[in-house]
Amino acid sequence: MESTVESSKEYRNLPVAQLLESTTNPRRRFDEHSLAELASSFQAQGVLQPLLVRTIEDDKYEVIAGARRLRAAKLAALEEVPVRVVELSDAACIETQLVENIQRENAHPLEEAYAFHGLLHTDGLQYDIASLAAKTGKGPAFVATRLRLVELHPSIAEAFLADEIGVGHALEIAKLPQQEQQRAFEAAFHTAWNGGKETRILRPVRDLTAWVEQNILLSLDSVAFDKNDETLVPEAGSCTNCPKRTGFNTLLFDAALQDSCTDKNCYNNKLTKNIERQIAEKPQLVQIATEWRTPANSGVLGRNQYVALNLTAKSAKSKKPLSPYQKPCKNMSEAIVVDGTERGRTVKICAEPNCPVHFADRRAPNPEQTAKERAQRRKELERQKLETTVRHRALAEVLKRIGAPLERADLALVASTLLNKLDPLRKELLARRHKLVEGTASEVTHPQVQQAIARLLRQPDEGALSKLLVEVVLLECTDRAPTSDPDVLIATAKRHRVDVDKLRKAVEQEFTAKRAKLAAKQKKAAKKGSPKTAA
Repeated sequence: MESTVESSKEYRNLPVAQLLESTTNPRRRFDEHSLAELASSFQAQGVLQPLLVRTIEDDKYEVIAGARRLRAAKLAALEEVPVRVVELSDAACIETQLVENIQRENAHPLEEAYAFHGLLHTDGLQYDIASLAAKTGKGPAFVATRLRLVELHPSIAEAFLADEIGVGHALEIAKLPQQEQQRAFEAAFHTAWNGGKETRILRPVRDLTAWVEQNILLSLDSVAFDKNDETLVPEAGSCTNCPKRTGFNTLLFDAALQDSCTDKNCYNNKLTKNIERQIAEKPQLVQIATEWRTPANSGVLGRNQYVALNLTAKSAKSKKPLSPYQKPCKNMSEAIVVDGTERGRTVKICAEPNCPVHFADRRAPNPEQTAKERAQRRKELERQKLETTVRHRALAEVLKRIGAPLERADLALVASTLLNKLDPLRKELLARRHKLVEGTASEVTHPQVQQAIARLLRQPDEGALSKLLVEVVLLECTDRAPTSDPDVLIATAKRHRVDVDKLRKAVEQEFTAKRAKLAAKQKKAAKKGSPKTAA
């Protein structure tokens, strides 16, 4: 599709005062230093390339292409500049400007985005992504990703224009709904102290991508509702045809990425509607929460009020002894998760506290438990916590001293094997140690942990993988000291010249300070709450 020039007039010189910048010019930034250099060149050699203009009044002309040259000519105090006068329709004028802006050197990606967007949405022009790619010599994926930048929140777009973030960061953020973009923008930076001053440092794009995958994208692989259902939330339609699904547009998202939803509000709304629909169809469903805290809704059973059953055909035929979770009982009922992880899932549960199958080991609280016993228990828990902290720090010091004797492929093979053998709790602990997941235990999902583990295996150098191997092996030794000698973690720490006694003293000081602070706070609260004596 070519711009149509209705008639071309002669080249001529026109007074600068008669030239006006176009209001539809997509170019939004003009570097002052570059303009000054161009103005100096004009003073020495004149304007060598004519400006493209069209008549708008008897003695006024609109600059279609050449706004930068016009500004430089004004800086150089030139009275006249060479122009080529043409007659273009409004649509053809905009088309010429947009194409020229896309094809110029050093165009900012956001300006390219607005130019592509303008070509798609200008009345009188008929473009799609394929024809835009052909017109500008760009690939369809390039056009699609540039167009996505138009979706940036205005404040983030300004930061992008100011070069606070790069095009890779901007593209990752622009893929998200605007209500999630600010979180992702903040996650693109980390804070460091330089010379006593707090400094924001931009993270690598791959780190931002991993953060988005773990904290914003919501897996659709095992979601409780039907992804093809267009009636669940009619205004949203089905997930299958939704552009907010990562698998919908492979020009924007990696085809290998787990199929996920980018819109948390829509996702949660569908979960809620699905729960409401199931309860309406089956009023006898018991409503349960998967978290141990007391549910906000009094009609919902907390995690400590039921036993979730895992009844399978395989376990029913098994000749091996079954665990209580694999056994049915006369009290079991069907329940739906309405709070916590796996909302909308239906499961079999037993909620009868006197059930001899599933609550046989549950004992009523001992009313005669003394304050001394409770104090001893608290003291023991404190000791365990201190010991765990010491051992985690010892592990961190050991990792600082680990080398890389193996090739990366061999290290990755061993690491993958070890990680696959870790139990889910250890995997989550490993992900938290590397700050790859956020939130409480109930908020962190299994897919998020799996993505974090996969990211650990993608570490680029042998040193990082070597440390990961040692960390996985020694992770078993961090939460408690082994009862048998030798203590593998402490022995490894000493071999790497880690001063465990020094670490222990530092942790003890921290814990002592915390206890003192808590005691002072409790004393202040007790004093504030005590009744005042009469004067």
